[in-house]
Amino acid sequence: MPDEDLMQAEWEKHGSCYYKTATDYFKAIEYLFNQLKIPNIRALNQPTLSSIKNAFLTLNSPQLFSSAIQVYMKKGGQLQEIRLCYDLQYNFIDCTQ
Repeated sequence: MPDEDLMQAEWEKHGSCYYKTATDYFKAIEYLFNQLKIPNIRALNQPTLSSIKNAFLTLNSPQLFSSAIQVYMKKGGQLQEIRLCYDLQYNFIDCTQ
């Protein structure tokens, strides 16, 4: 789970636009987090964008599909961010929508 500071910042920036209360927003975050199977990225031999993405796809198929996940790495190959895109009913969607 994200830490409290990140969750608060995300609520202020994104959650307050859709959810009536911060509690509802945080419940949604927890629900989505618990539904997602997270691979052990540390177990990957020299993780790359594609190997990380494929690890998520393998564990979360058939619901998760390639265009619903974006992986970002820093120049040195360190993982920076993983984005998963959902609609308002918590279905995965293409991140370009």
